[in-house]
Amino acid sequence: MKMKPKIAVFDFASCEGCELQVANLEEEILELIDAVEVVSFREVMKEHSDDYDVAFIEGSINRPADEERLRDIRSRAKVLIALGDCACTGCVNKLRNDWSGEEALAEVYPGAGKQLSDNEFFELNPARAVDEVVSVDFKIRGCPVRKEQVLYYIKRLSTMPPAPNKDLDYRVLLRGMPSDDRSIVKYNPNKCILCRRCAMICQDVLGVDALGVVQKGSQSIISTPQNIGFDANGCIHCGQCISVCPVGALSNHSPVQTLAMEVGKKRLSIALDSLALASFVQKHPGLKTLPPELAERYVIAGLRAIGFRRVYQYDYFISQSVQKDTQSEKPVLSSWCLAAQNYFRANGPPALEINEPHAPWNLLLEEEHKGICLLSPCSAMKSFKAFSYVLTAANLMELFKQLDTDLEFLDPDGVTYDGETVEKGFRHPGIPAFHNGRNRSFGITPDVKDRLASATLNKGGVHVYPCLQGCVNGGGNHPGVDEKTLEDRINWFAELRGVT
Repeated sequence: MKMKPKIAVFDFASCEGCELQVANLEEEILELIDAVEVVSFREVMKEHSDDYDVAFIEGSINRPADEERLRDIRSRAKVLIALGDCACTGCVNKLRNDWSGEEALAEVYPGAGKQLSDNEFFELNPARAVDEVVSVDFKIRGCPVRKEQVLYYIKRLSTMPPAPNKDLDYRVLLRGMPSDDRSIVKYNPNKCILCRRCAMICQDVLGVDALGVVQKGSQSIISTPQNIGFDANGCIHCGQCISVCPVGALSNHSPVQTLAMEVGKKRLSIALDSLALASFVQKHPGLKTLPPELAERYVIAGLRAIGFRRVYQYDYFISQSVQKDTQSEKPVLSSWCLAAQNYFRANGPPALEINEPHAPWNLLLEEEHKGICLLSPCSAMKSFKAFSYVLTAANLMELFKQLDTDLEFLDPDGVTYDGETVEKGFRHPGIPAFHNGRNRSFGITPDVKDRLASATLNKGGVHVYPCLQGCVNGGGNHPGVDEKTLEDRINWFAELRGVT
């Protein structure tokens, strides 16, 4: 009587989705019982045996203990099969390899990275595919693998030994190129998948043409002709390339590490733009279910708890800026959008004057001369040097995490802004729906100069914004241009301000 091959399934660093695919064979798994004997499979059975012929390995190898365990499995198995992309290539887990083990632990466990790095269980090496540690006889790729494919190959094991499938031996190769940190917008070529979404937004939608695909083949990157950097090529800092990037290859500089050390000295104040606040609350699991006004108070309480001495409402200064522009006796470029100002300085405003003294950031600085930070949805504000720090919603999330501050445990009762607050009903001009009497709104497109030149412009502020949906999708917001996210953000803001 022919002996059935004994099979064992093991998992390392993974989501165990590939093993779940095997478990999901359901009735079809009965076909395997006649062909093989499963002696170890933690996902579906309690029994375990070290006597097996074939070992399926799911997951990448991250720790010294993982390597030792894998070598032991290899020594016992006649055939070793890498199951799924994490085992075959390292897959998503290899994205961590740009960081040291201590940095990775500090990101997941703020304030405890150093202590955990001394714990054997948390000792991390660079993530590796299985065949970077031991020899592999066969690979079944997929994320997750297809259960029909697993069924097919397991049934084959009962009739013939697997032939190494070198045709599927594709590796994840990091190009090892340096990041481009010369501009407000940072670019990491090792994350870039060259989808060209950023280039289409910058070139075809906005007509700015500050970046694009250069070089050929495996050397292709997002850059500029002559490799001069985005800022030197007319970048207006709108951040739309960041918003549409699906893999985080484009980003802004984060000031959190330095700010976290300075904020406790009680020398800094901060102003909150409510659209950036809406983006922050959307991503906060505890606050997003609360009424907007209550969630806002929790955030203010949190900022005071970590050391900010004053918290201002930036919307008030935007409101004052809009009012000053509206009172102008001639058409002026509305002062609240720094990215639009950058665009028109580079391209020449047709019959429009830039009233920079009326900009909300300058009105805020009249109130607080130094030591002021800003939470903003606008990537362009990162370039404004008069602020001590400019944070995006993602930066604020990181700051609270870094300082181990849980907002839900704070007391929001009676908490409010310092100084003036904006009147109810004011709608942020960065939301495209905003129209008010003498004001006109234009999104930047390649033909915007011609449109403005031929338009009959009324007195007062002419609102121009480069972002796809105004400030609600500014480059500093959590990435996401889907309509549902933007609609929820606008509705949150409208409810907070009492706008119907």
